[in-house]
Amino acid sequence: MYRKYVILYTIILLALAGCSRYKEISLQHIVIDRFNMTGLSTAKVKVLATLNNPAGSKIKLTELNGIIKIKDKPIAVFHLDSTLVFDAKSLSEKEGTMHLKIQDMSVLFSGIIEWDETLLDQLQLDIDALVKSRGIKRKLHWNNVPVKDFLKL
Repeated sequence: MYRKYVILYTIILLALAGCSRYKEISLQHIVIDRFNMTGLSTAKVKVLATLNNPAGSKIKLTELNGIIKIKDKPIAVFHLDSTLVFDAKSLSEKEGTMHLKIQDMSVLFSGIIEWDETLLDQLQLDIDALVKSRGIKRKLHWNNVPVKDFLKL
Protein backbone atom coordinates (compact mmCIF):
# COMPACT_ATOMS: atom_id res chain seq x y z
CA MET A 1 0.00 0.00 0.00
CA TYR A 2 2.85 2.35 0.89
CA ARG A 3 4.44 1.75 -2.51
CA LYS A 4 1.28 2.89 -4.34
CA TYR A 5 1.36 6.22 -2.50
CA VAL A 6 5.03 6.76 -3.31
CA ILE A 7 4.36 6.11 -6.99
CA LEU A 8 1.31 8.41 -6.95
CA TYR A 9 3.22 11.25 -5.24
CA THR A 10 6.10 10.85 -7.67
CA ILE A 11 3.78 11.09 -10.66
CA ILE A 12 2.10 14.20 -9.22
CA LEU A 13 5.45 15.89 -8.54
CA LEU A 14 6.69 15.13 -12.06
CA ALA A 15 3.47 16.44 -13.58
CA LEU A 16 3.65 19.67 -11.56
CA ALA A 17 7.31 20.16 -12.49
CA GLY A 18 6.45 19.75 -16.17
CA CYS A 19 3.63 22.30 -15.96
CA SER A 20 5.80 24.99 -14.43
CA ARG A 21 7.14 26.05 -17.86
CA TYR A 22 3.63 27.03 -18.98
CA LYS A 23 3.84 30.11 -16.74
CA GLU A 24 6.71 31.42 -18.85
CA ILE A 25 4.77 31.50 -22.14
CA SER A 26 4.75 35.01 -23.59
CA LEU A 27 3.57 36.70 -26.76
CA GLN A 28 6.61 38.72 -27.84
CA HIS A 29 5.27 40.93 -30.63
CA ILE A 30 3.04 41.13 -33.68
CA VAL A 31 4.06 42.30 -37.16
CA ILE A 32 1.42 43.68 -39.53
CA ASP A 33 2.00 42.05 -42.90
CA ARG A 34 -1.06 43.23 -44.88
CA PHE A 35 -3.90 45.61 -44.16
CA ASN A 36 -7.03 45.42 -46.34
CA MET A 37 -10.11 47.57 -45.72
CA THR A 38 -13.25 45.46 -46.22
CA GLY A 39 -15.72 48.25 -45.47
CA LEU A 40 -15.87 51.79 -44.13
CA SER A 41 -15.13 50.65 -40.59
CA THR A 42 -13.80 47.09 -40.94
CA ALA A 43 -10.53 45.61 -42.09
CA LYS A 44 -8.75 42.26 -42.45
CA VAL A 45 -5.20 42.35 -41.16
CA LYS A 46 -2.65 39.65 -41.93
CA VAL A 47 -0.22 39.41 -39.01
CA LEU A 48 2.89 37.50 -37.99
CA ALA A 49 2.82 36.67 -34.27
CA THR A 50 5.94 35.68 -32.34
CA LEU A 51 5.47 33.56 -29.22
CA ASN A 52 8.09 32.32 -26.76
CA ASN A 53 7.16 28.74 -25.86
CA PRO A 54 9.50 27.20 -23.24
CA ALA A 55 7.09 24.30 -22.64
CA GLY A 56 7.80 20.83 -23.97
CA SER A 57 4.72 20.64 -26.20
CA LYS A 58 3.13 22.64 -28.99
CA ILE A 59 1.02 25.63 -28.01
CA LYS A 60 -2.17 26.78 -29.74
CA LEU A 61 -3.06 30.47 -29.65
CA THR A 62 -6.82 30.06 -29.94
CA GLU A 63 -8.08 33.50 -28.92
CA LEU A 64 -6.61 36.96 -29.28
CA ASN A 65 -8.95 39.87 -28.62
CA GLY A 66 -8.12 43.47 -27.98
CA ILE A 67 -9.00 47.14 -27.96
CA ILE A 68 -7.04 49.97 -29.57
CA LYS A 69 -7.21 53.18 -27.53
CA ILE A 70 -6.09 56.77 -27.94
CA LYS A 71 -5.72 58.63 -24.64
CA ASP A 72 -7.84 55.98 -22.85
CA LYS A 73 -10.69 56.30 -25.38
CA PRO A 74 -11.43 53.07 -27.30
CA ILE A 75 -11.51 53.53 -31.07
CA ALA A 76 -11.34 49.96 -32.43
CA VAL A 77 -11.62 46.31 -31.45
CA PHE A 78 -9.87 43.33 -33.03
CA HIS A 79 -9.90 39.55 -32.80
CA LEU A 80 -7.96 36.66 -34.29
CA ASP A 81 -9.85 34.74 -36.98
CA SER A 82 -7.62 31.66 -36.96
CA THR A 83 -5.80 29.40 -34.51
CA LEU A 84 -2.01 29.61 -34.53
CA VAL A 85 0.12 26.60 -33.50
CA PHE A 86 3.61 27.32 -32.14
CA ASP A 87 6.48 24.83 -31.86
CA ALA A 88 7.71 23.41 -28.55
CA LYS A 89 10.72 24.86 -26.73
CA SER A 90 11.31 27.69 -29.17
CA LEU A 91 10.66 31.27 -30.13
CA SER A 92 8.56 30.83 -33.27
CA GLU A 93 6.61 33.04 -35.63
CA LYS A 94 3.27 32.11 -37.21
CA GLU A 95 0.96 33.84 -39.65
CA GLY A 96 -2.71 34.56 -38.98
CA THR A 97 -5.61 36.82 -39.90
CA MET A 98 -7.23 39.37 -37.62
CA HIS A 99 -10.50 41.20 -38.03
CA LEU A 100 -10.48 44.90 -37.06
CA LYS A 101 -13.58 47.02 -36.50
CA ILE A 102 -13.46 50.75 -35.85
CA GLN A 103 -16.10 51.59 -33.27
CA ASP A 104 -15.67 55.31 -32.67
CA MET A 105 -14.37 57.50 -35.49
CA SER A 106 -15.25 60.69 -33.63
CA VAL A 107 -12.03 60.42 -31.61
CA LEU A 108 -10.04 60.45 -34.85
CA PHE A 109 -11.60 63.67 -36.14
CA SER A 110 -12.34 65.57 -32.92
CA GLY A 111 -8.99 67.34 -32.70
CA ILE A 112 -7.98 65.45 -29.55
CA ILE A 113 -5.09 63.76 -31.31
CA GLU A 114 -2.38 65.15 -33.50
CA TRP A 115 -1.72 63.53 -36.86
CA ASP A 116 2.08 63.46 -36.82
CA GLU A 117 4.87 61.08 -35.83
CA THR A 118 3.74 61.18 -32.19
CA LEU A 119 0.49 59.36 -33.06
CA LEU A 120 2.11 55.97 -32.34
CA ASP A 121 3.08 57.24 -28.88
CA GLN A 122 -0.57 57.96 -28.12
CA LEU A 123 -1.96 54.57 -29.21
CA GLN A 124 -2.39 51.89 -26.54
CA LEU A 125 -3.63 48.30 -26.58
CA ASP A 126 -5.61 46.16 -24.17
CA ILE A 127 -5.09 42.52 -25.15
CA ASP A 128 -6.55 39.21 -23.97
CA ALA A 129 -5.12 35.96 -25.31
CA LEU A 130 -5.77 32.29 -24.62
CA VAL A 131 -3.14 29.59 -25.21
CA LYS A 132 -3.81 25.86 -24.95
CA SER A 133 -1.62 22.79 -24.78
CA ARG A 134 -2.56 19.23 -23.80
CA GLY A 135 -5.69 20.34 -21.98
CA ILE A 136 -3.92 23.14 -20.09
CA LYS A 137 -5.24 26.64 -20.74
CA ARG A 138 -3.44 29.85 -19.87
CA LYS A 139 -4.89 33.33 -20.22
CA LEU A 140 -2.53 36.17 -21.07
CA HIS A 141 -3.66 39.73 -20.38
CA TRP A 142 -2.07 43.12 -20.99
CA ASN A 143 -3.46 46.59 -20.21
CA ASN A 144 -2.34 49.94 -21.63
CA VAL A 145 0.51 48.52 -23.71
CA PRO A 146 2.00 51.17 -26.02
CA VAL A 147 1.64 50.16 -29.67
CA LYS A 148 5.31 50.92 -30.28
CA ASP A 149 6.32 48.29 -27.70
CA PHE A 150 4.11 45.53 -29.06
CA LEU A 151 3.91 46.00 -32.82
CA LYS A 152 6.94 45.83 -35.06
CA LEU A 153 6.35 48.46 -37.73
